[in-house]
Amino acid sequence: MLQELFCEIAGHRFSVETPDKELTATLLPSFRPFWIERDAASEEAWVPRGAWETLPTGEAGGRMEIGEIRETDETGRTDRTVVTHNNGTSSTNSESRTTKLLFRFSGNKDIPVPETEPVETMDFEGTKFHVYRTAKGTTISMRIEEKVHYMFASEDRTIFKSDLTLVKREENRFLLYLLRAAYGMAAIHHQTIKIHASVTEKEGKALIFLGKSGTGKSTHSRLWKEFVPESSLLNDDEPIVRLLNDGSVRVYGAPWSGSTPCYRNASAEVSAFVHLYQSAENKLTRLKGVEAFTSLFQSSALLRSDEKGRQLAFDLITDILGRVPYYRLDNRPDREAVSLTETLMG
Repeated sequence: MLQELFCEIAGHRFSVETPDKELTATLLPSFRPFWIERDAASEEAWVPRGAWETLPTGEAGGRMEIGEIRETDETGRTDRTVVTHNNGTSSTNSESRTTKLLFRFSGNKDIPVPETEPVETMDFEGTKFHVYRTAKGTTISMRIEEKVHYMFASEDRTIFKSDLTLVKREENRFLLYLLRAAYGMAAIHHQTIKIHASVTEKEGKALIFLGKSGTGKSTHSRLWKEFVPESSLLNDDEPIVRLLNDGSVRVYGAPWSGSTPCYRNASAEVSAFVHLYQSAENKLTRLKGVEAFTSLFQSSALLRSDEKGRQLAFDLITDILGRVPYYRLDNRPDREAVSLTETLMG
């Protein structure tokens, strides 16, 4: 009998259908803060496993525990989750959390590979990806050395099937990467996008540092932690940026963070984007229009061959830049550079 694991990332929930949810969970240790359990008493009531962390604007970002989650609307469905803060106050997160599943992911499927040339190829740290388009959806092959696994994505990005058993330890890297890809492909349809960046937060506000590999994103975040009291790292590789219905823009931690083990189920309001460039002097410049758009779009993590996803990313980035300022920082890795970006925290 198949079981289901449920996960929530950036307020979006998805499920993993597996023959053994405990074994599958052990393959994904970085997902531990993000697993949730479904309450059998309600189709749309959910209980997070362990503490659920958030960073509300204007408050210190402490750890929070779930208080009462069974508030219902007039139809009897769960309408919102009430969170009890460690300072004794409470708030709801109905604005950023959705009850409908973003997608379902399953394994042990026979995935046919199209007899056509791939529409996109990628090579990431020795891992090779091929993307194929068909009338029914998208197939992705992933190769690590001599091992190859496949995933199929439905056209509407709500169903993802793979040939993984979901219980073998040697599949852990495949499973992590394919879930990461599935999330990005589905989330872009819901005003949510993954960005190659490092994020520093303080008191519920965040700066997103972008730039090519080796330009000092992680270094600048580390200097923030060294020189700015009460600041912390939210994610150091591929955070998630979401435009909410109220027009606010928030950045979220994720169960992937590159070589830095920072897997925080937390979020903060985005104060600014900052694109870093190495330089002999420190200089902060506001970017607008095409220059800002191009910089942010090039830093987005999405399938370039996905025309619908690409157009959604165009629209989303345009909306985000209408709400959040974008800067260029020519910098040395020193305290002065941190002082310049510190002025952007608002």
